[in-house]
Amino acid sequence: MKHIMLPLLCALALPAMAQKAVNIQFTAHDTRINPVQIQFANTDTIVPLTGDTTATSKTLNGSVSLKVKEPTYGVVTYRWKKSTVYLEPGKDFEMEWDLTPAALTLNVKSKKSQINPYLSSGELKGPVMGDFGKKPEEILDILEEYQENCFRKLDSKKLDKRFVEKEKLRITYWIYGFLAQYAQQKACADDVYEQLQELAARQDAWLMQMPEYTNFQYSATTALALRNVEVEDSPEFQTKAVTQVLEYAVNNIQNEDLKQYIIGTNAVAHVANNGYEGAERIKQIVEQHVSEPEIKHAFDVAWKNGDVLREGRPSPDFSFPDANGKQVTLADLRGKYVYIDCWATWCVPCRGELPHLKKLEETFKGMNIAFVSISCDSDKAKWLKFVEEQQLSGIQLWGDADSQFMGKYRIQSIPRFILLGPDGRIINPDMTRPSDPKTAEALGMVARPE
Repeated sequence: MKHIMLPLLCALALPAMAQKAVNIQFTAHDTRINPVQIQFANTDTIVPLTGDTTATSKTLNGSVSLKVKEPTYGVVTYRWKKSTVYLEPGKDFEMEWDLTPAALTLNVKSKKSQINPYLSSGELKGPVMGDFGKKPEEILDILEEYQENCFRKLDSKKLDKRFVEKEKLRITYWIYGFLAQYAQQKACADDVYEQLQELAARQDAWLMQMPEYTNFQYSATTALALRNVEVEDSPEFQTKAVTQVLEYAVNNIQNEDLKQYIIGTNAVAHVANNGYEGAERIKQIVEQHVSEPEIKHAFDVAWKNGDVLREGRPSPDFSFPDANGKQVTLADLRGKYVYIDCWATWCVPCRGELPHLKKLEETFKGMNIAFVSISCDSDKAKWLKFVEEQQLSGIQLWGDADSQFMGKYRIQSIPRFILLGPDGRIINPDMTRPSDPKTAEALGMVARPE
């Protein structure tokens, strides 16, 4: 087996020192207003941008002063774009975001350190989507070449020696995080799993400040726990698989913070997306091994809401305005079957279903079936214009981007279709699409003239 080029840090422990500020200045070029989120180590800071806050504003400015004791990695997020930064006490820097459609860039300047300009430069080249098509016997050599090239580029920058040591570890977990995802999709030889185990075994507490490290551990735990397991497309298998991942984490992860992170993220995601049916063992593992208050609370909320989507249970209610501003509730539709389309004007697959939805509406016109389209567009005016221009029929409602109704249905992607009975109870929380012939067949079984 080839051993990964895993750099060793000789003296990470630093003498205790007083906190010192690092000041960050922001400029954002954008047509929308979004807060900048700074995340590092154990601190989350939301930084609202100051300046003109109208929807047509082109330039926004902001600043934040963060107290840090020693150099640490962080992640800066603006809208969908993230950037790794390095926070050094007393070493201020400036960030300029350009998220206009033609740009999507981040520029960092600093008079006191060249580390953040290097991190934002995009010079490092790692695995791409096309590498998932490589053969399992090739993948380790490909990733090793990526790593060697990144190390050479880093060494050429002549940056602070201690940073370079840490950065080589960040690069390693970034590149081999791809391997952990690759191993979940393809049957691999033993050397692939041995490499994952070798990297996963390093659990120094300070590594948790790097998202590349936690992302690797999350994927590697799944790949190792489900090694040689034949994947099935069923809710029962999903519950079994997550339980197996959690039990692997309990038995193989020594760092308590990392263990709670892996258990918590897997457990919360599974129950939030699939409900708690059959997940008693998952709940037991969380109760036994998770003490972090935020993770416990997130799981408790997911478990509390885990019963909502069962067939035969009362549907979560809604009250949304239609195109004329009239509030429409689920109670207004009692006595009819309700076929709900959760969609948005910007969603290409959603728009692709519209002709099929119109055909369904025409087919079942005058029957005891209500066709309700709930938009999650944040821009109400844009939604209204689209409804009018496309002459959309049925009951058109504006649910806004933060709809509690969609949250209770645990909608992670759209379009999403739901079928309710005349009594407001759930028949199918994940109904077939209008383009699927099974949809017309199912509705035809219950359709009756009004």
